Amino acid sequence: MNRSLFDLARKVTPEKVSREFRDFSGAHAYTAARRLMDETFADFPDVDHSFVREFQTAGFSARVFELALFAALREQGKELDRTSPAPDFLTTGDTPVAIEATTTNPPQGETTGDEDVAAAVRRLIPDDMEEAQAEFTMQIGKALRRKIEHRDAQGHAYWEKPHVDGVPFVIAVQSFHNPSALIHTVSSLATYLYGIRDIATRDSHGSLVLNSQVVTEHRHKDKTIPSGLFAHPEAEYLAAVIFTNSATVSKFARMGTERGYGPDDVAIARVGLAYDPDPNASLAVPFGYVVGDYGPEEHETFSEGFHVLHNPWTRTPVAPSALDGFTEHRLQLDGRLLTTFRQPDYFVSRTPIYQGKGALNAAHHHAQEYLARATGHR
Repeated sequence: MNRSLFDLARKVTPEKVSREFRDFSGAHAYTAARRLMDETFADFPDVDHSFVREFQTAGFSARVFELALFAALREQGKELDRTSPAPDFLTTGDTPVAIEATTTNPPQGETTGDEDVAAAVRRLIPDDMEEAQAEFTMQIGKALRRKIEHRDAQGHAYWEKPHVDGVPFVIAVQSFHNPSALIHTVSSLATYLYGIRDIATRDSHGSLVLNSQVVTEHRHKDKTIPSGLFAHPEAEYLAAVIFTNSATVSKFARMGTERGYGPDDVAIARVGLAYDPDPNASLAVPFGYVVGDYGPEEHETFSEGFHVLHNPWTRTPVAPSALDGFTEHRLQLDGRLLTTFRQPDYFVSRTPIYQGKGALNAAHHHAQEYLARATGHR
């Protein structure tokens, strides 16, 4: 019998269902997303039989992230050993990797307060970007350290478990601590992990010059944490960090729509900022399109939007080919980061969804209007 993420789990009564799950599971606009989620979950080994319950209650966003990560690994042809509940994923073969997924979350007992959290489509720009940036770094640091410091009932860290011994340990993380959390990009995380940030200048010929600036600490309100987590002794067994800001139901909605899973009266636009491959560019490029308005060869993948930041000081590094389906970042001897792109790289995006008569025209209009505003042409 096929399992569904949308059939209430045992002991999950209607009053225990989260608002995010309730709104998402009942929305006509997310028909395509639900079908693709169920299709993906059909092959997902739920080792401790808690996934559906957590998806339907307090862990909605975290479980969507985990499901998207599973799908990304699977589309890359990774064989997964899910016989143990922790870490979350263990790839097998010649280049195994152990991956534990985590998220930043709102304070205990609070929700993000975003009316559209269930769809993860609103990327709110905070009033104070510098303050939001500091909070993001603090929350990411807390989430990563929580996993590094975790010990099981036998006193084992993740990398000390018998089935993980000698395998590179990786933490995958996405941020959901407030409605603006998904606006932050991998560059913010890189600054925290490596303890450096790039400062862009122009030489006398107008060419882009990047110089590395050392960062020693990060402050948020009355709290301070040291920068450069990868170089600290506590992270010596942390081989890499996987990061994304796009493993949400919006990804499932877009990809499900591309596959023809959505109703005829629903149309989706996607707008935002993308990486500019011009080596002399210092700004991202605006983009906007209507989902499905292109050929199958341009369809979105689950791996798109995932980044791997490698720890150069780890005891057990990730093999060069182990996670090469994702965008990879490696620190060079000159203090610069080398980034290898294998997927389109969209820094941030919004996914407005339209339904009813004229939905397709409305989606096209939204994408065109966004591009006109972003490029200064109306």
